[in-house]
Amino acid sequence: GQLAEGTRLPTERALASALGVNRTTVMNAYNELASDGLVEGHVGRGTLVKRNQFNYLDDDYDADGPSWLFGLPTSEREILGPDARLLSELASASIGDDVISLAAGTPAADVLPAEMLNTIFADSLVRSRQNALGYCPVEGLLSLRRGIAARMRKHGVAVDAQNILILSGSTQGIGLVGRFMLNPGDEVVVEVPTYLGAIQTFRALGARVIGVPTDSDGMRVDLLETILARHRPRLIYTLPTFQNPTGVVMSPERRRRLLLLARRYQTPILEDDPYSEVYFEGKQPQPLKALDTHSQVIYLSTFSKILAPGLRVAWLAAPEPMIERLSLHKQIFDLNTNALGQWAVAEILQRDNLMDNHLSMLRHYYQNKRD
Repeated sequence: GQLAEGTRLPTERALASALGVNRTTVMNAYNELASDGLVEGHVGRGTLVKRNQFNYLDDDYDADGPSWLFGLPTSEREILGPDARLLSELASASIGDDVISLAAGTPAADVLPAEMLNTIFADSLVRSRQNALGYCPVEGLLSLRRGIAARMRKHGVAVDAQNILILSGSTQGIGLVGRFMLNPGDEVVVEVPTYLGAIQTFRALGARVIGVPTDSDGMRVDLLETILARHRPRLIYTLPTFQNPTGVVMSPERRRRLLLLARRYQTPILEDDPYSEVYFEGKQPQPLKALDTHSQVIYLSTFSKILAPGLRVAWLAAPEPMIERLSLHKQIFDLNTNALGQWAVAEILQRDNLMDNHLSMLRHYYQNKRD
């Protein structure tokens, strides 16, 4: 609630005693309130509440805009950190024909499948206009979920359509899992360095982020057990395949060790895997999820890197009970993911070799660029 102007706050000693905290803690809190202009100390009168500068019911309020607007940005940096606007700035900076972005993990403009998507969109609108332009289940289009599950099974992951939740991007998936599993003050283990968007999401949820160093074999899982034993984190977030931003692939031995530790300490793993389909040499690295025999891994991937970011289609794979619960969380903020994009991706997956041929072209293109 709100305290009226002129309300006298308890003395530092009295409040410290009532809350069972050190008097210095209360003194620091009062000082912070004073620096924010919310209270004011008076000799002989104590600490009093100042006039509420954001009181929109005050007839004397003479600012140029509604008072609540002035309170919005105050905690932005505290919640998201000093890089709060960096992701949106990077995305904006990478737009333009004359820009070669080295900061964002986005597909090259030359390989965006514009002609293929143009054909697919046209076919979808002719054959199923109402469905393609309407709503679809919050879990996602069934044909798309089946197509994704079939593709994941080819990579060694035992899933069916009921284990798949369609998303409007990987960041939405990180947020959904975070809201589902984390409470303010909980701790999350991440690789150092890691995807900035994940760190911002976890911070926004009030979680504390604990970093584990990486080397040429991925996360230093030899250092992880001490963290798990000491902190008992609620979640491990990892990009084991072509890690962002290092590009490192976690070694098979470390993957097995990571799964063993996660099971021992009953800590779920969120595997973010946006890049594994775009490998250059040898065989495609198997997802960590493919080695998971005890449902420790929640798997997250996207079509933004292999088709087009504008489709806004990603997915999450998890045990069916979790998919059901996450769907309920998702529909609060996003009733359904872009239906037309889902229809297009589902059609691409269903047509013989269309996705595989496109991926083959991508790999050759990026390998030639690297070489």
